[in-house]
Amino acid sequence: MEDILEQITHLLQQQEASVLSAQQASGENLYKQLEALISITATLPLRAPLPPMRGWAISPDFGVLLISEVFRKKPRRVLELGSGVSTLLTAYSLEKNGLGRVVSFDHDLNYCEKSRAKISAHQLANIAEIVHAPLKEVQLKQGNWHWYDTAHLDCDFKIDLLVIDGPPGQIQNISRYPALPLLHEYFSDDIVILLDDAGRSDEKTIVEMWTREFPGFEQENIRAEKGAVVLRRS
Repeated sequence: MEDILEQITHLLQQQEASVLSAQQASGENLYKQLEALISITATLPLRAPLPPMRGWAISPDFGVLLISEVFRKKPRRVLELGSGVSTLLTAYSLEKNGLGRVVSFDHDLNYCEKSRAKISAHQLANIAEIVHAPLKEVQLKQGNWHWYDTAHLDCDFKIDLLVIDGPPGQIQNISRYPALPLLHEYFSDDIVILLDDAGRSDEKTIVEMWTREFPGFEQENIRAEKGAVVLRRS
């Protein structure tokens, strides 16, 4: 009987320690996101409230990474896959730099209209463009995917910064893989690529495939709520 009680006590202690550890990790992450959000609002000259962050949208810590990269690189042309609050942050950062434009592809027409309304509310229409780019089937060496229609890209468009936050992962396995195979011809010589949600197994697989097929990039893994990866020309 005493052995059973000892086992129960030990299990309860283990469970309590696990719960406390999870609570501590959650609290630390929440503090990090709040700290990042405060940094964003203190850095950018916001003219309207930002949409909710986290969930389907980018987390504040990825937003800080994005803003920092725009300030550092001063890109002239930014292409974003998946529109939303990240489009606003990019456009405000470009405005603060005094140069550059962002084009954001989104496959969902309803969401495109919402993103356009937010761009208008923030008075950023001269810097940011939301393009409705429906997903169409594309065939690559690795298989078939549904991906954004690249017919919306001008052949002279050179991408200095590529931000990948779409298509959604539930559409297909490794849904974001086609980005590099289909867009590499548009890359500028010193392009930088930011990938959100890099903590997911699909995104880890995608990055492994990219680095094998495009060996001219150096990979930097960023500790973020959802994980992030930066690829730079080596």
